[in-house]
Amino acid sequence: MMSKSNKSKYFLNNPHKRDLLDLRDEVHKALSDEEFIQEKSIAEDEIIEIKEKNKDAKLKKVFIQGLNYVDAKSTVERIWKIDLEKRIRGIENDRKTTECAILVLQKYDSSYRLNILLIELKSSIDNEELPNIEEKFSCAMSRVYMLLVLNNHLNPKQGFHEKEIYIDFKGILFYRTFSARKKLEENNDSQLLEIIKNDNKSGILTCETILNKEDKIKIKCSCHPGIDSETEIRIDLKDLL
Repeated sequence: MMSKSNKSKYFLNNPHKRDLLDLRDEVHKALSDEEFIQEKSIAEDEIIEIKEKNKDAKLKKVFIQGLNYVDAKSTVERIWKIDLEKRIRGIENDRKTTECAILVLQKYDSSYRLNILLIELKSSIDNEELPNIEEKFSCAMSRVYMLLVLNNHLNPKQGFHEKEIYIDFKGILFYRTFSARKKLEENNDSQLLEIIKNDNKSGILTCETILNKEDKIKIKCSCHPGIDSETEIRIDLKDLL
């Protein structure tokens, strides 16, 4: 029965009585223990490693460095890596997702910006594969939206109470080679194809997510034709933001 103060409390009875607000912190810890979500140090020498699990891939590793990025307007305060391909017991994953998401929280004078970088690694791609990659960005956005519901930034202990936090998605596609088949290209309305054909290989992808049938995500494509299975790509965080 609701109290006169209109402040209800909810408890989980299985297996032990728990306040649901505490349950969120327990889920955070469990996801961290499973190495699904990991907070990264922003020390000068720290890096984020992203691996392609396909053993036959030519493009296998990307390292993001310079995590302690500071510019005239902002400072990177916290960084998390989410392994979107990892299977969690009871949480199904059809594997139509990018390799990972990197969440970068930047502090400005009067607000914060949470940059959500969806990272996809491909060795060789062609026109036929582009719709599948677009779907990966779409599914990854929806999955991160649901994870944001678990975010505990409203917890006073986190220090973000009554702060403005703006959220930006960006998709980063690292690839080795792209083969455009003329016959397909003439009849292909792929947005990603148009982005790859741009001189700066960047643009806006419109896709359907759990929140919006025409959601928007900024896409940046990064081509590395000289990469082989033994070569590592190293890139500064500032070049992805």
